[in-house]
Amino acid sequence: MKNITDMKKILLYILPMILLYGCDFIEPRPLTEQTTDQIWSHATYGEGVLTQGYAKLDAGYPLWMEYLTDNAIPQTVNENILALGGWMLEGNPIGSWDLCYNTIKYLNMYMENEANLPYRVEDAERDEITRTHRRGEAFFLRAWYQWILLRDYGGKVNGEYLGFPIVTKVLTQDDELDLPRNTYEECVEQIIQDLDSAILLLPAQYDGEDIYTGSQNRGRGSGNGAKALKARVYLNAASPAYSDSSVDKWQRAAKAAAEAIEATGGLRDLKPYGNFNDPLNFDYIWIQPTHTGNYTEVDNYPPSMYGSGRTNPTQNLVDAFPASDGYPIDKSEVFDATNPYKNRDPRFYRFIFYNGDYYNGTYVSTYEGGSDAPGGLRQEGTRTGYFMKKMTSTKVSLDPNNTTTDIKFYVFLHKTELYLNFAEAANEAFGPTDSSLGFSALDVMKKLRSRANPDLEGSDPYLEEQATSADNFKKLILNERRLELAFEGFRFWDMRRLNENLNHTVKGVTIKLTVNPNESGITSNLARNSKVSTDYVASWNSLDAVNNGYEPTSSWDGVPQYGNWNSSGIWRYVQYDLPAYLVGSVSSEYIVDKSEIYWATDGGGILIPDSVSIEIMENGIWKEVWHNWNGESADQWNVASFTPVKTNSVRINFKSNEESCGILQWKVWGKQSRVATFDYKYVDVEEHTFKDYMRYVPLPYRETLIMSNLKQNDGWK
Repeated sequence: MKNITDMKKILLYILPMILLYGCDFIEPRPLTEQTTDQIWSHATYGEGVLTQGYAKLDAGYPLWMEYLTDNAIPQTVNENILALGGWMLEGNPIGSWDLCYNTIKYLNMYMENEANLPYRVEDAERDEITRTHRRGEAFFLRAWYQWILLRDYGGKVNGEYLGFPIVTKVLTQDDELDLPRNTYEECVEQIIQDLDSAILLLPAQYDGEDIYTGSQNRGRGSGNGAKALKARVYLNAASPAYSDSSVDKWQRAAKAAAEAIEATGGLRDLKPYGNFNDPLNFDYIWIQPTHTGNYTEVDNYPPSMYGSGRTNPTQNLVDAFPASDGYPIDKSEVFDATNPYKNRDPRFYRFIFYNGDYYNGTYVSTYEGGSDAPGGLRQEGTRTGYFMKKMTSTKVSLDPNNTTTDIKFYVFLHKTELYLNFAEAANEAFGPTDSSLGFSALDVMKKLRSRANPDLEGSDPYLEEQATSADNFKKLILNERRLELAFEGFRFWDMRRLNENLNHTVKGVTIKLTVNPNESGITSNLARNSKVSTDYVASWNSLDAVNNGYEPTSSWDGVPQYGNWNSSGIWRYVQYDLPAYLVGSVSSEYIVDKSEIYWATDGGGILIPDSVSIEIMENGIWKEVWHNWNGESADQWNVASFTPVKTNSVRINFKSNEESCGILQWKVWGKQSRVATFDYKYVDVEEHTFKDYMRYVPLPYRETLIMSNLKQNDGWK
């Protein structure tokens, strides 16, 4: 029988796992001589089969899918052949037919044989808990791969909404293999049935330290994950590309999303944007760890930050970000077209590298002749004027002198998508303000918009204006969906399910630099964007604390601080290298004239310094501009004013005659010696060309030859 053959094949995958983990059940008899019943008497074998469901997950953000949309393009033109008319039937990179069905085969194999697997033979209770959870995971994973098939291959063919051939058992040579595609709704029902089974069998979420439900299991399927996936499946099933978009289907989708929101903590504030690689963010419902490294940053950091700048967001996407008042840029009173990166939605600054952006001690320069423009540093510039920042870690540096890494993981399901799924479905089913499901589409969008821009909390005039019309509110929801889910692989599928045009003129910007040597910048605290260094800091203290913007109330605030114990009687220094600003070939010096420092003390080993001096770098030599040999004061800002000087580096020297010193904050006041201005010209970069028949992913041609009942998508040859 074919299933026995398949079982023997999978042993090649399972055997290394057995050797790695050890097993008390291994028999000396060769595996190839064991019967199917004997094989399934070992729990490790069953775990190995189930693990196939996790091993085949595409745990990585599909940035290349963004290249098919108006969100981004690759740095290299020939990487985007699919969007430029080169999408062919054979060698189709989007298709997932083989991967999904092969994985479903293993999951079916597991579910047919797992009932008697001896997980914990010494403990009947633990044995049953493990078996129950693993069966739930199998249902969850099968639903996931069925969903991928439906997403990729579902559509309207010859006037009928079709999905994929449903297979819920291990097929043998005696079974009918020439299977037709089931209807779209039949596929939806099968997926939902599997998810409902998973919900009954799995923990709602993984939290705490319990061996079965603790946070160490977060990569496994969960009940809440199943509920979130139900909401996604129902939303797509209500969309115009896959149904008649009747009110009852939108209601179904809204109810599923509302249930998932309630199950995951209810309608609440979402965690603010920070490091996207935060495994403790429980707004993430289902995640998969991938690796610890800096590959994402190597691929996507700008060249000036030692990256390759591979993903270039479009001007189309940049223009979709509102102004800081929440209004679209063409309706905002605070948007300035001559300074387009000022007063923008905070997501713009967190998601996009732009000309003049400051990150990890480096200014991004995409203007003509800048290090990040085409033909710039290492010839790796941006084609659009932008680089992707969103998925990059705030903890990674690619500087060869200070290279750092961070744990990476992929988020399959999260509350942001849930909120958006609910808002879209509820608006279509009930309108913007109906709260019959416990909250309204408007309520949800308030949470999303205020998380994105805290200034809008309590007052979001544009949102309220759009909520007077379901059609207008739909446009707002879809734009928010585009922004919130950017670079996560949603945009292409969203445009397809909504029957939106896939052909776009991708736009970018060219920027020309002009410098006015007779005009200086605005005085500000230069420390906030400066690179800080020292000759010594105690291992339990933080050098980065000196310019993090904290406003002390006393010299012993108990906050992170710089400290140099034990440095009794020793001169120490802290230095700021001021950030180079964008003035082309013109020197980027600052005019500096004041320092403010708030010293730390614990009254013991850390004391206020007895002697202090301030130096600036001038022509490669440190030059003193101020000193105090009489001692500084606690619990206040110690101000040092001096004759304005031009420099790129400032250093403060200090010592305590008796003990060591500490710093809570150090401000350096100054301004740019010259002002750089820019002229912006918006240009067409790329034309995306999709034929009508490319709206749906083609079925594999070989499958249509083998399975005559499968209907080939019209147009594909």
